[in-house]
Amino acid sequence: METNAWRRLRHLVGASCAAALLAGTVGVASAEAVPRTTKATPEPSNAAPHEPCTGNHIEDGMLVWDPPGCTPP
Repeated sequence: METNAWRRLRHLVGASCAAALLAGTVGVASAEAVPRTTKATPEPSNAAPHEPCTGNHIEDGMLVWDPPGCTPP
């Protein structure tokens, strides 16, 4: 009789853990699915558009576009 009670207790504990894990997973998934409505860092309205790059060169083993701050193709 006592083993039956322990078996039921184990099943209850296992089901509780599984329910908690599932609830946490669903909560994280729904939080990631919600779109953000505002930008973290808004751009200033007077920001000039980036000009296209006119060339590039290798500096310290890295590709560097010219002029600085340009938009690469």
